[in-house]
Amino acid sequence: MAFFNPLRPAYHEDPYPALEQLRAQEPVHRSSELNAWVLTAYDTCDRVLHDDEAFSSDPAIASSALGASVIATRAAVPLGNAPILGNSDPPIHTRLRAIVNRAFVPRAIEAVRPHVEEIADGIIGEIPEGPVELMSSFIEPFVVLSVLEQLGIPAGDRGAFRAGAQAILAARAEGPARLPEAQAAHAMLGSLLGRWRDSNEVAETSVLWTLMNATDEAERLSVDEMLMTLIHISSAGNGPTVCAIGNAVLALGQHRDALATLFDSPKLLPSAVEETLRFDSATHMVARFARDDMELGGRKIRAGDMAYVVIGAANRDAARFPDPDSFDIHREDNRHLSFGMAIHFCLGAPLARMMIATALSAVIARFGHLRLLQTQRGGTLLLRGPGRLVVGAE
Repeated sequence: MAFFNPLRPAYHEDPYPALEQLRAQEPVHRSSELNAWVLTAYDTCDRVLHDDEAFSSDPAIASSALGASVIATRAAVPLGNAPILGNSDPPIHTRLRAIVNRAFVPRAIEAVRPHVEEIADGIIGEIPEGPVELMSSFIEPFVVLSVLEQLGIPAGDRGAFRAGAQAILAARAEGPARLPEAQAAHAMLGSLLGRWRDSNEVAETSVLWTLMNATDEAERLSVDEMLMTLIHISSAGNGPTVCAIGNAVLALGQHRDALATLFDSPKLLPSAVEETLRFDSATHMVARFARDDMELGGRKIRAGDMAYVVIGAANRDAARFPDPDSFDIHREDNRHLSFGMAIHFCLGAPLARMMIATALSAVIARFGHLRLLQTQRGGTLLLRGPGRLVVGAE
C-alpha cells in the first residue's frame, strides 16, 4: 500500500511530489488519516466530477460520523437546512443554479467590469512605495469588494452583511456553540433583505436583484434560501479567488521569464490566468460521497464513503498535460479542473477569471518585474494559497 499523509507540514508547503508518487503507485487510495478515498488521476477525477448520479455533493449522506454531525448541525442552527449550491444535488441544485446563473451571464460580468477595475486601481494606488505584504494590502480587500459588487449588496450595508454571513457560516461549521450570534445575524439579515426589496438601490445585473425578482412560481426562493445563497456565493467567491490571485502572483514571481514575457505581451494574460489556475489550484481538493457500492480504479467503494477529488493532482497528471510541472503561459490545451466540471462547474468562473486578470494587470503595472521578498503558505487542506506575500518593485 502506498504511503500518503497530507497532514504533514511538508505536504502543506509543496504537495506535488507526494501526489505524483501516489498517482503512480495507487491512484485510488484509501487514506486512514482522512478516513476517505483519495483520487489523483485526471481521468478518474474528471469522471467523478461528472457523475452526479453515482457521487453526491451532500456530506449528509456520509456513512461516517460526518453524516450524522452534518444532519444534527443543520437542524440546530439558523439557515441550517437552507440548501447550498456547492453541497446540494439535483433537483434542488438544478433549481437554485438556474436562477443564480442569470447573474453570471457575459452581460452581467461586463456590466461589473468597470467597477472591478476601479476597485483594483483605487486599492493598489494607495499602496506606499517600498516592499508590501500584498495579500492583506491589496488582494483580500480587492476580492471582498469585487464580490460584494457582483452580489449587489448596497454599499452602506456591506459591513453588516459580511458580519452576519460570517456568524451564520461559523455556526454551520462549529455547531450550537455559535448559536446566539447566528440567531442575531439571521434576524438582522432578514431585516436587510426586506429593506432591499423595497428600495431601488440594487443593480439589475446583480445576484441580489436576480434572486429577488424570480417571477416563475416554481423558481421563487424563500427568504432563507435567498440569504443562504448570498452567503454561500460570498464565501465561495472570496476564499478561492483570494488564493487564486495569490498563487498567480507567486507563480509569476517564481518564474521571472514568464513574468517578463507577460510584461512585454499583455495579450497573453488570458492564457497566463489559465496556467496559474492549473499550476497551483486554489481549490486543492473537493469531497464527493458514494451513493451506492461501486468499483473505482479496481477498488471497492462502499455507499456513503467519502472520496476526495484532488484537483491539484489531476492538474499535474502527465497523462493529460505534457510536462505538467512546468509553468507555461503559452500552454494551449489547458482543460484544468480548478473550477470543477459538469453541474458543479463554478458558476462564478467568468467573474473569477476577470478578477484574476484585473488583479494581475494592476500588480504588474504597479510593481513591474516584481521581486518576491517573503512568502508563507496559508490556506487549508482543501484551499491552497499564500498566507503572506511580500513583494517589491524592480
